[in-house]
Amino acid sequence: MTGSVTRVLRIASLLGIVALTAYVLVRYPSLPEIVPVHFNFAGAADGFGPRSSTLWLAGVMTGLGALVAWLSTKPDVLNYPGEITGANAQRMYREGERMMVWVLAGLAVVYLGICLQTFAGTGAAFLIVGLVALMGSTLVGLVRMSIAETPN
Repeated sequence: MTGSVTRVLRIASLLGIVALTAYVLVRYPSLPEIVPVHFNFAGAADGFGPRSSTLWLAGVMTGLGALVAWLSTKPDVLNYPGEITGANAQRMYREGERMMVWVLAGLAVVYLGICLQTFAGTGAAFLIVGLVALMGSTLVGLVRMSIAETPN
């Protein structure tokens, strides 16, 4: 069974991704022909490209978010670090679902950071937090799955 925190986090992350994509689409006509597409560690733009790159960003992030959200509802299709047995299947699937939902949340924060950097030049902190969340949720998820594999 999906927990309430996992369900709410999945919905909130998806809504956040959709809202950011809508924001990109609304702002697109007013963008200059050349926009920042890469930033250094200090948050300063150090790469530029056509404004159409923002549409590519929106498409990729929306597609990736939808894929991760869908995968989080199908934990039986994920790869696990251990063997799935009748005794541990529910625990393993629950941890797989949780991990994917937290990855989705990290992805939404990364997308927020990229949008803020591109449109306002102030999203470096969100970008870093999102990347840490992506790595941390994967690591914590793998540890929790390893624990869930063992019999109680």
